[in-house]
Amino acid sequence: MPTTVQTAAVYTSTVAAQKVPVLMDEKISYKEETAFRFESITRRLRKVRSVNNMKSEFMEMSLYPIVMIGSAVESTTTISVNYPEYAHRDQMIYNTRTHETYLMNEDIGGTGSAGKITVVNQTGSGSISTATAVGDVYLILPEAHAEGEALPPAFTNKPDFFDTYLMQSDKTLKYTDLAMDQGEYGLQQYLIDRKQAWISWKQQMNLKLLLGGQVRETTSGDGRRHMSRGLRDWIQTNKQSMADVGGSLNLTVIGTMLRETMTIGASSDFKIGIAGQNSAIALSSLPANAIRTTVNETSWGKNIKTLVTAFGNLNIEYDKTLSDEFGLADNLIILDPKSPHRLVYANKHPKMVMNVTDASDYHNQQDLITGTWGLEVRNEELNAWIYGIA
Repeated sequence: MPTTVQTAAVYTSTVAAQKVPVLMDEKISYKEETAFRFESITRRLRKVRSVNNMKSEFMEMSLYPIVMIGSAVESTTTISVNYPEYAHRDQMIYNTRTHETYLMNEDIGGTGSAGKITVVNQTGSGSISTATAVGDVYLILPEAHAEGEALPPAFTNKPDFFDTYLMQSDKTLKYTDLAMDQGEYGLQQYLIDRKQAWISWKQQMNLKLLLGGQVRETTSGDGRRHMSRGLRDWIQTNKQSMADVGGSLNLTVIGTMLRETMTIGASSDFKIGIAGQNSAIALSSLPANAIRTTVNETSWGKNIKTLVTAFGNLNIEYDKTLSDEFGLADNLIILDPKSPHRLVYANKHPKMVMNVTDASDYHNQQDLITGTWGLEVRNEELNAWIYGIA
């Protein structure tokens, strides 16, 4: 038989149906997504961004720091602090414990004595009036300019550079043509298996988005293998172990951690709390005087959805992968809606491709689940990870 030559444009009707990729997320209900809640949240918060490099890089620049912490007892003209380089010539330094103001007496802190700032009394000469203490908080106030003197030396802070890898992942299902028609198995079970395989794969993706550091290596495979960076590895500033305080979770702890995620101007007005098994139980058993009720209550217990604190609201979601079965029951995550951003490489979104089997393999059908993803977290200090919750 001669080969049929197509001279017109290729239309969707000419594509073999069994090769068409299926976006399974459109076929999975929101209820079923409780099996991979964090993955679902990051996909829905903001539009997934496509990038054209398996290594995505970005830059952040924080406000110049204006707080130093004392590290020794001092009573002369030098004061030990954690970051002396933050303070500069003629700036006023305010001790929040003694309420005394000093005047910086060197161009850059730490120049005269390593680990110390050189100051004079507020009067312009002499030692400080009251001895400092370990843990004193020093606020760096504006430069006090003397009439007619030269401009003070310039200074600024450098931006920070971050990067994250995207990764590719595959999963396959394979069936014989006889199994497809088997009475006890058949097509209906085959369709169920497809859906179950997708949910299972998304659970694994959910866990990787939450956990683990990034890796790019060329040793174990034929080419470069990428593993993406998880949220727990991204969060460096606000990590709190409840094991150090007996493992008990309460409103005070939550409020404190919530406050620490809202200290910079980029913070959202509310946060999302991704609760593990233990924290979900603790939240549901908070004292009655911390819960607002109505006169129409007809059921026992409370299904907590929003915690209201003086520092902001926390909307609660339960992630089923943060459970005893996965060894992660002790975790609670505070997530800022504007901080995480899901990435995909060159629009290669997660999907299922039907029947990718070679044409010569007539008696088998193989489906492929495949896709790329990464997680970019900007201003990681807007988020918190609490663990060790009993």
